Amino acid sequence: MFVKSPSFASPDRPTVVVFEKQPRWAPELERQFLAEEVRVIACRSVKDAAERTAGVARGAVLLDAAVAPSDCLQYLRHALSDPRPLPVLIVGAPAIAPLEWSFRELGARAFFVKKIPGHEMASLCRRQWGGRIPATSERKPSGKEPVSSKHHQGPSER
Repeated sequence: MFVKSPSFASPDRPTVVVFEKQPRWAPELERQFLAEEVRVIACRSVKDAAERTAGVARGAVLLDAAVAPSDCLQYLRHALSDPRPLPVLIVGAPAIAPLEWSFRELGARAFFVKKIPGHEMASLCRRQWGGRIPATSERKPSGKEPVSSKHHQGPSER
């Protein structure tokens, strides 16, 4: 499931791989990262998401577990064998809330069953790879980092 192949993304460019059946997060994150050197890859299956993360050294994986919770849990289980797995963020519906600790025990960095604003998800993604990525048009850093928004944290993140 985790075959390393550099064909999908540059290892130094942050990449967010998004699994969702209905487009929501991929277009929203593309909009949020419009001025930054961040690649957003939309996937319609967890298997595709696993293939797309191969060769990505910096980034995050966003999985919509409401549509395929067992596939998302399997993804995390397989990611445990990767010596440097990408951070995984889980979004879902209230129906999967009882699975939160299963996801967290397998390494999910965040778990959301409520809708959150796009700028908060983008901020959470940035924190996963260490901060804001300069826009291609920026010539020198301003020294000011964006203030990150507070997001829902589970007891293990507090």
